[in-house]
Amino acid sequence: MKGLFLPIFFSFVGVSSSFTVPLTKTATKVATRATSLSSCKALKARQENQEVEGANRRNVISQISTFASASLISLVPTSVWASGGATAGGVYLLSAKQRYNERVTAGIKDFLKLKSSMKSGDLSPTKEFFTTDDVGGWKDFSSAAYLLSNAFRRSSSTAPDSLPSVQKWKAFAANVNGMDKALKKKKSSEVSSLYDKALASLDDYLDAVELPSMMEMGQ
Repeated sequence: MKGLFLPIFFSFVGVSSSFTVPLTKTATKVATRATSLSSCKALKARQENQEVEGANRRNVISQISTFASASLISLVPTSVWASGGATAGGVYLLSAKQRYNERVTAGIKDFLKLKSSMKSGDLSPTKEFFTTDDVGGWKDFSSAAYLLSNAFRRSSSTAPDSLPSVQKWKAFAANVNGMDKALKKKKSSEVSSLYDKALASLDDYLDAVELPSMMEMGQ
């Protein structure tokens, strides 16, 4: 019996082993597919979450932008809208006024102060006006004043030289630049003459850029 039992036992083990190998391979394939499916679902979920987060961010940014624009418009005085600020360049003009008005005003006041020293024959304050880089000097004044005049436009395609405000600025600036040249040549009488011409054209510029008159500035 023992001799008969051993071959039967080993035959049974062999058959079991032959089934175990394919079953193991099948289980491995199933597990791999399940893992891949799970990974795909996780990736898709992450992508969907990212899309939702991106949409939320865009929505928040849009709301902030809308609120900021509305706030800016609400802060504009009624007098500014009535004077043409709303149509002549809109928000760009308002921004230019905030950026350049103070610098232009400082330059005009320093320019007006030259009158008394020029009458006494002292040109040293005039030399300082042309050489300094500080706010109030000609370099900063001329830069800010031109940019302010260029902001008074109804269309972004309009050439600067065709703007009345720019034309009036250039008429004033031509006399002031002439003063600088005459000063370098030590022609004091010509400096004084050009100064008077510049003063005569200054109010036209101030009116074009909606600033107080020369008389109001000098007070």
